[in-house]
Amino acid sequence: MKNLFTLSIVTLLFFGSFSQVDMPEIGVEIGATNFGTNGGSVGGAIRGGFTEDAEEAMAYGIMLRYHHFWNNNNFTGMSGSGSLFGGGVYWHYRLMEWFFFGAELEYVRNPFVIPPSAGVTPRRWAAAGFIGAGVHKDFDWVKLNLGVQYDVIDALRDPLRPSPFRNQYFIRLNNAAQPGAGGQYLPIIYRLTFFFPLGRSSNYED
Repeated sequence: MKNLFTLSIVTLLFFGSFSQVDMPEIGVEIGATNFGTNGGSVGGAIRGGFTEDAEEAMAYGIMLRYHHFWNNNNFTGMSGSGSLFGGGVYWHYRLMEWFFFGAELEYVRNPFVIPPSAGVTPRRWAAAGFIGAGVHKDFDWVKLNLGVQYDVIDALRDPLRPSPFRNQYFIRLNNAAQPGAGGQYLPIIYRLTFFFPLGRSSNYED
């Protein structure tokens, strides 16, 4: 966590050093929330950062994340639960009044237990690096941010050390040779965030 804190401070100082006019904002993210008879998940993140005072703007900051999931198998009578938590930094570029692209780096506690038979040392803390794009719209008092992100680090990770975000993946590739065996999930997630501006500068023009 010490390395994450250092990275967060460096990120804010780096982007803030060449940004013309910065306005503070706070974001509330809703991520992979669902409920069902066999389990569910709920969680999200709080983001705090700055954005340039312009129609096409760079936004950057830090985040704190918590996510809890559980499952209840009525057939076997087995149940389980887990939580991931941690933090990270983000960088977005908002353009054309409707879109954004960017990158995010997170360091979170991995809730998935690796069985001893796997023959690898479990890592209780793991990194995730996302790149992605999506829709961004400013409604003056709130900014809507809906994006799809690809975890580059998970794509390169040892398959015996699963990503902390694997239960949030939603795109599966089916095996044509074995249609009933399921398939592998791609490391792609979606995130919905509401950003609330904490002030407008005198240079801002609607």
